[in-house]
Amino acid sequence: MTTNRTTPGAESELDPRHAKVLREIVRQHIQTGDAIGSATIARTAKMELSAASIRHVMSELEELGLLSQPHTSAGRVPTEQAFRVYVDQMIRKPRVAAAQAQAIERALAGSGGEVEGLLGEASRQLSLFSNQVGLVLAPDLERLIVDHLEFVRLDRGRVMAILVARSGVVHNRILKVPDPPEPAELERIGRYLTDEFGGSTLPGMRDLLAQRLQEERATYDRMMARSLELGRQAVDFDESDAEVFVEGASNLLNLPEFSDLDLARALFRTLEDKRTLIDLLSRLLEDPGVRVVIGEENALTDLNRCSLVASTYRADERVMGTVGIVGPIRMPYGKAMALVDHLSEVLSRLLSSPGN
Repeated sequence: MTTNRTTPGAESELDPRHAKVLREIVRQHIQTGDAIGSATIARTAKMELSAASIRHVMSELEELGLLSQPHTSAGRVPTEQAFRVYVDQMIRKPRVAAAQAQAIERALAGSGGEVEGLLGEASRQLSLFSNQVGLVLAPDLERLIVDHLEFVRLDRGRVMAILVARSGVVHNRILKVPDPPEPAELERIGRYLTDEFGGSTLPGMRDLLAQRLQEERATYDRMMARSLELGRQAVDFDESDAEVFVEGASNLLNLPEFSDLDLARALFRTLEDKRTLIDLLSRLLEDPGVRVVIGEENALTDLNRCSLVASTYRADERVMGTVGIVGPIRMPYGKAMALVDHLSEVLSRLLSSPGN
């Protein structure tokens, strides 16, 4: 399990006493959202330190940039740098509780078997158990390995192309085809394209089809060229075909961090912008393990008051997409990390071919 590490200078300077006080302040701030005072720590935490000693440690942590004091008479709150230290150094590898794991397994297994339903249910489970926003980036179409192609005649001028990947992902698209072939010929075309090009990635299949089309045009084989042209249209995907599933955005309305209406509107605009979310989650496709992006580490300005916890999922050892949770900077990171880690493992297993 990995995180999006930075290297605050304070990390190497924390002795066990400073680390214990910082851990307790972060833990209590996550629970309450309040500034935490020395008397609260002395009363609730098992420490062999007086309130005066804790105040001294807190002052030193403030000097290191790990705590801030919102008001002169208030306690301290952790800075983003403190949350980074907390995530990188103070969280043991978390695990989802057995009851939650079983509930997630049942929900995903009962999602109907289609990949779209499976991914939608995964985003709902992330939101349900985190009480934050659940995100799932659908499989990157460019990474799919094509198992077979089928064509169904709909009406005059339209044919449905059904692409089935080895991982079980099914993608349908409507093609405009003047004078479409009869069903028997469409079935033959599908078998031919599957036999010739099955096992290729989409980019590889596009290249092979373009090359073969050029060759067939040179020989004036109209029937073969027609088959290849249908195949070319079937695999001619673009960025607009990408999909992301979002669940639980309304959960953020109950948090004090988003009580400012302008801030809430900006955040909701981002969560409703499919292209922006796809770009955000796609950046994580090359990084294995759990990633934690805190506050201003986010590339999107409208997410600077949020944190993102995410992990990739696979099909037959190939990275397909991303699952993630978006919430306030004071989110319970251990729980969020455990959830995305578990969801990515379950999705990877369900999307992989039997025996792999």
